[in-house]
Amino acid sequence: MKSFIFAACLLAAAPAYAETGDKPPAGEKAAPEAAKDAFDLAAVMGMFDKMFPAGPEPVPARLALAKTTAEGMFPNGTYAALFDDAMTGIVDRVLAINPGELIPVKGTAETAPSTSLRDQLAKDDPHFDERMKIMRRVIGEELIKISAVMEPKLREGLARSIARRLDEKQLSDVNAFLATDSGRAFAGQTMRMWVDPDVMRSMMQSMPHIIAAMPGAMIRLEAETAHLPKPKKKEAGKKAESKT
Repeated sequence: MKSFIFAACLLAAAPAYAETGDKPPAGEKAAPEAAKDAFDLAAVMGMFDKMFPAGPEPVPARLALAKTTAEGMFPNGTYAALFDDAMTGIVDRVLAINPGELIPVKGTAETAPSTSLRDQLAKDDPHFDERMKIMRRVIGEELIKISAVMEPKLREGLARSIARRLDEKQLSDVNAFLATDSGRAFAGQTMRMWVDPDVMRSMMQSMPHIIAAMPGAMIRLEAETAHLPKPKKKEAGKKAESKT
């Protein structure tokens, strides 16, 4: 789990440092060409650019007002705080779980360990807590660096979206509220509230209903597309190619 969390942070950092062009440290060999070709960042970014094309250019006056709104909703340091709010709480709660309670051993006389995941990991690693503390500190410091790169871009995108959805009067009203102490307090927490345990819990409580609705949705999809010819199978194309 520790490796996964750290890897996720490094992956998040990759776009921010992709254009630095830093050379490998002295004594380290450059990655082979085959390894470099295995992941084409430019191609991936090009794909996302096609999936999420820029929207219509907002009215300049509305965009100027929306930038003030976005700055209030997404103040400096929000990205790092958002990740820290989510991952710190989740990691602590997961480490406190007794794995045996999640996956009970059925059909055997064996009893599941009564210790938490943290205790089990610390048993094999006496320095587990210190290692986790260092990892959290390093990840937090790196996320602050990433925030400086990501947040201006996120605020720009948020401002453009807001400017297309609200008119000048509405934006002026919103900004007047954000200029108050209550407005600043509310807006500064807006994004972070989405990873609050109560919000996450309410979202997860919807999962059983979504899963229960899936079979009926699939039956409906099949019925409403029954009049369409079935798509050709790829195997038929492969056989035709092999004959030529």
